[in-house]
This record gives sequence, structure tokens and C-alpha cells, in this order.
Amino acid sequence: MNINDMIQESKIMTGPFPDFDKRSYENPLLHFKEWFKDAINSEVKEPTSVVVSTYDKERITDSRVMIIKAMDDQGFFIETNKEQAKVDQIAYNQHVAINIYWREQGRQIRIQGIADSTANFDHVEDYLDAKTRDLMVYKIIPSRVEFYQAKNQGGYERLLYTLNEDKWQNTHL
Repeated sequence: MNINDMIQESKIMTGPFPDFDKRSYENPLLHFKEWFKDAINSEVKEPTSVVVSTYDKERITDSRVMIIKAMDDQGFFIETNKEQAKVDQIAYNQHVAINIYWREQGRQIRIQGIADSTANFDHVEDYLDAKTRDLMVYKIIPSRVEFYQAKNQGGYERLLYTLNEDKWQNTHL
């Protein structure tokens, strides 16, 4: 069988999936916490795995799988070896994108924001490997967060949070 036939016959978005949460949240981090609790309760595999995307001085995009190590009321903490390319890329441009995909629930969360290497992480230090290893810690502070939910009958629902003048606004897409 050729690869294109295999791709064409692959199953995608097979449920059952939860319904989209219609509640309105003050900010997307509260919404994320509810979805994350649901992912844990539903035994989603690797719920802290995220794809982090950056780009370099030549404006070539780069993505890699990383782990969310902690979060607080303003963002998410990730860490990396100081010798990695992403450290130079973030030093060049702090704008990053994160994509979280929970296949078991048909859920995706897309986050755009700033990777801040100067943020205080003392309050989450116990959750980081940087406490015992020499690692670079970044706090991803979101400015846009999109929640995507596949529907059991096909299609999807999306909700976009956008930060405008320090106030979160949300729109169903």
C-alpha cells in the first residue's frame, strides 16, 4: 500500500468526546485549569506535553515537544538546557506559540505569548528541575489562547481569548 493511501485511510478524531464547556471564564488560565483537571480525570496520556514553536534570526520556524512543569495565575513554566537552540531563538524573539493536543478528548489548546526568562519562579520552584540542575526557566505569558473541541457528530467548536489592554475578551469562532 502506498503512503498516500495509508494517510487517506487513517482514522482521525474518533470519540467519544466531551461536550464543549459553555461556561464563561474570567481568563483563559482558569479555563485551562478546568480542562486540565478533566484531562487528568479522563486519564489523558501525557497531559503536560506541549509543542513549543519559536523562530531564529533567519526567521526559520522551529518546533519541539516540551513539558509544562508548573503554572501560576499569569502563565506556564517550561525549562530547558541552556545550550539548546531554543534559548538563542527566544533571546532573539520572545514571541512563542504553544500547542497542546489531547487526542483522547479531541481537545487542542493553542497559546501565543511571550517567553519571559526574567520572571520570578520562586513560588513554583519545588515543581522545577532547575531547583537541582542548571536549567533555563521560561514563563510563557499568554496574549491569545484558543480552545478547540471536536464534536462527536463531526465538526468542532472553538473559543478564542484575546488580551486587550490587560483585559481578557473571548469570542466563539
